[in-house]
Amino acid sequence: MIKPETKPVATGKGARTNKKKDSLVKTIVIEDIGKWVQPKSGDKFYIDEDAKFPSITFEIDTDAAPPYEWTWSLSWPANVSGLKESAKRGKVLKTFSKTATFASDTKTWLVDLTQVIGGTLTVKVKTTKEAFKRSIYILGKNPDESRVTALLATLEDVKGFEKLLAQESKFKNFINADGYPVVAFDGGYGMTQMTNPAPTFEQVWNWKENVKGGATLYKSKQAIAKKYLSKQQRTYTDEQLKLETWSLWNGGNYHVWDETVKAWIRNPNILSDTKTGNIGWDMTKEENKGKTESELHERDKDEYKKPPKKSERLWMYSGVCYADHVNSQN
Repeated sequence: MIKPETKPVATGKGARTNKKKDSLVKTIVIEDIGKWVQPKSGDKFYIDEDAKFPSITFEIDTDAAPPYEWTWSLSWPANVSGLKESAKRGKVLKTFSKTATFASDTKTWLVDLTQVIGGTLTVKVKTTKEAFKRSIYILGKNPDESRVTALLATLEDVKGFEKLLAQESKFKNFINADGYPVVAFDGGYGMTQMTNPAPTFEQVWNWKENVKGGATLYKSKQAIAKKYLSKQQRTYTDEQLKLETWSLWNGGNYHVWDETVKAWIRNPNILSDTKTGNIGWDMTKEENKGKTESELHERDKDEYKKPPKKSERLWMYSGVCYADHVNSQN
């Protein structure tokens, strides 16, 4: 967790800090070495709305003869953000990084990282008599919803996935306040909140790869849903498949088979708290029996943000309730 500082200190041309008293601040010091033509120390460059990497050229000012030894490193500590628009972030869940070294006969390098990734890019150069070092920031811009739906239209078997993106992230891959990717407390990254399997560096920063990775997971959940709903040659509707897939995305089956009517029905033992996204109650528990949603909500609402051990709580996170919530959204 970044600690509050009332007198933040920053040094060097590229230093960045928050000057608001008593706020959460992160002091970043960029140490420059050598004379550079471009870019400026601490410059910000943006991966655009189409997930295109920015054009960046590094150029040193030297009369030393080639070859020049270049080293670049890109690092990003993934601090928890949630979806709320704020530059304040929580603890670091992990640090993504990549580095490479190459030799060149020219004094310039057009940045080519082979991937669409961001963070703090530091470039070092060594000549026969000098050393250079400069750091800049690579940040990201969010696409609008139309760009996302256009990408989804090129993918197969992802009907209903757009509603999950609206639910998970409101189609945001980045927090606009700082230009860094969305990071949930449970390790969910980017627009699709990729958690398991853990996303790659590029899947976090490139919203298109994030969506494609999420779509692959969605299709795997859909395949599981189809297998479940079709067992013993039972039939199901498109709507049931969608709800089953959404429920599995968050955990657990949505439907149970009713032998009386010979059809799949929503699990009748789960009552959803419609004031939340994925919380509800198992109504077979003695403590919950005979109570209304309103009564149960009033009883348990103060515990939602500080949940006790799973074995002790009377409410639960539920895929059924998640699917109900997603289905209720416009």
